[in-house]
Amino acid sequence: MPIPVELERLRKALTLLREAREGGLTKEELRRGLTEDRDLELVSAKTVERCIGRLDEDGAGIRRETRDGRRVFVLEEAPPWDDHVSAQARLALRLASNALAQSGSLLWEEQLALIEQVLDRTMTSRDKRLLAQLGRAVHVSGGAEDSVEGPASEVLEPILTALMDERQIRVTYLAAGQRIPKVHEVVPYALTHDLFSGGAYLLSWSQTRRIVIPLRLNRVTRVDVIGRRGVVGDLEKLEKARKYAIGGWVSTAAPFEVVIRVRGSNWVQALRDAPPALPDCLCTPERGGQTLLIRFKANAKQGALRWVLQFGEHAELLAPDFLREELRVKLEATMETYATARPGRS
Repeated sequence: MPIPVELERLRKALTLLREAREGGLTKEELRRGLTEDRDLELVSAKTVERCIGRLDEDGAGIRRETRDGRRVFVLEEAPPWDDHVSAQARLALRLASNALAQSGSLLWEEQLALIEQVLDRTMTSRDKRLLAQLGRAVHVSGGAEDSVEGPASEVLEPILTALMDERQIRVTYLAAGQRIPKVHEVVPYALTHDLFSGGAYLLSWSQTRRIVIPLRLNRVTRVDVIGRRGVVGDLEKLEKARKYAIGGWVSTAAPFEVVIRVRGSNWVQALRDAPPALPDCLCTPERGGQTLLIRFKANAKQGALRWVLQFGEHAELLAPDFLREELRVKLEATMETYATARPGRS
């Protein structure tokens, strides 16, 4: 028969031992830690012994040591029923929330915040201090808050449900430049997050039209799960669209290789320190590190051009020829824009 111990007191003992880490706790320290403000006196030594004994019974690994003539208890492994989430996992969660709030859809941040609320009941005081320090120390910049029209319960949750149950969904979608929403019946395939365009997308398949349809989440106002089973007609097309998409532009065409040469010590060093997360990307230093040759693949020219244009005069697009020609035309049009005086000035 298991040793009788109140569940909340057992959880408290486990939390105290976890926070003590390798330093461990003596029986007297556990007595003080388990005593609540409402208690008139310290809990008994017997209560501590019952907690330790029950943790042993439940499969916890508790090491006993003798230090300066006192018995010290050190937690090596929590029992299987423990639902504590490590500080490292919480930090990763908060970092993801900080980053996604700036670089993409606020819908992600909302969902991560809900997870954090659920985890609060198992959060140790050390976890709380770490997260508070993270909030003070980390600042994410360079992105844009991408607000979401529909609440999470009407957008993300039905999508995840349909993905899990392999069902079709009915998406109410307001396309860019349109005033009236359009309804799409599609099979959801993947949720993608594109930092180049700063947005989150649903990559989906239309069974009736047999095409890949990308839907930006901030333009989705409602999602309903349909009872019909969702069948993707061409997995190869969808995977190709997912893998080679850049900047939110999606194509099912065969990928082509883009080759550019970047110069300028700041750009070269920055790209060597943090190579871009482009499909099949390879960065090769040239000319003693003065230039950098970058190769990557894409299957939609708009995304590749947008990425190359950020370097301005510090990059030359070498291949493919059709993309180099299109870039030349765009740059000539840009020059015409700046060839005349600004409006309102002579």
